[in-house]
Amino acid sequence: MTNDDATPTLEIEPASMKSSGRCACCGKSRRTAWGFVYRDGGPRACYFVEWTLGRSDCAARFDVVVGSWFDGTTEDDREAVSLEYRLLDTGPSFSVVDAAGRPAAEVGRATKGGDVRGTPLADEAMTIAGAVLETDARVRELAVPVPA
Repeated sequence: MTNDDATPTLEIEPASMKSSGRCACCGKSRRTAWGFVYRDGGPRACYFVEWTLGRSDCAARFDVVVGSWFDGTTEDDREAVSLEYRLLDTGPSFSVVDAAGRPAAEVGRATKGGDVRGTPLADEAMTIAGAVLETDARVRELAVPVPA
């Protein structure tokens, strides 16, 4: 994702994907995809996206772990931000929610939605999630309404 000179350049690198069980509300298969994010050429974040296949009407989760990824850093140097994603009539919508209990909290400190909303960290996580939605072909179906 490239912007003007004042805005950092983000590069999305898809990694892997796996089945992650069944949706509690409809019973359809769920999938999790993950990858890495580079800002201006250096490591900045990783992401996990979990969604129900073929159901853009069900919420998806984007977990973004932002921080330092260099040798000698640990999960204490990173923060896990969890975003609930829905495709509304007006377009894609992200909402910051609690990250506790999410797999991303194993590689970064889990944040509370109320503590993160409206902060630069939330803005960065939403920008990254938007870039993932736009760039990672594996999750692109989430941006397209399911025909009635």
